[in-house]
Amino acid sequence: MLARLDGPLCRCGLQHPAGNDDEDIPAPLCGRCLRQPPPFTASQAPLRYSFPLDRLIGRYKYRGDLVAERGIEQLLADTPCPWPDIDALCALPAHWRRRWQRGFDQSQRLTDRLAGLWKIPSLPALQRQQSTPMQQGLSRSQRRRNLRGAFACTRPVSGLKLVLVDDVMTTGSSARAASECLLRHGAAEVRVWTLARTPER
Repeated sequence: MLARLDGPLCRCGLQHPAGNDDEDIPAPLCGRCLRQPPPFTASQAPLRYSFPLDRLIGRYKYRGDLVAERGIEQLLADTPCPWPDIDALCALPAHWRRRWQRGFDQSQRLTDRLAGLWKIPSLPALQRQQSTPMQQGLSRSQRRRNLRGAFACTRPVSGLKLVLVDDVMTTGSSARAASECLLRHGAAEVRVWTLARTPER
């Protein structure tokens, strides 16, 4: 049984006891986001990053297991679009070296699959221009330093409402850096969708 993320959420996607379930009212910010508000206006992950989903994503992401990919596609098929007013989906991309090592970019494949299901265009507007070290095991501040200048915007995004797509959000550092890049280039708004969210430690 997969653990779902239900109930009121902060803008960063973590559960917030003081939140509300009304999508028309902006989510309140948790203590960390009050100190450093995310540049994106909302985030959503339908599932908690825990066993057995973490094993499924790991097999797909690090071993290229296409059986695991089919399992993930079934999860996507059961997930409605949370924001019907958006203009395009934008993958949070891997660096070309990591794509070469893995043989694919899991975020782009995820984005393209969602684009088909949700009938929303996929816009590959970001490029990861620095091959940053693996983020696993790094602290929040280390991740943030790791990602300075990591993204470049390669397509016109002015005036667009975009949703960044990735497989897992851990601290949100990558989503922050990518959102800041898109907003600097004129995007009207950036939201974040990930398949899973790592719970607060």
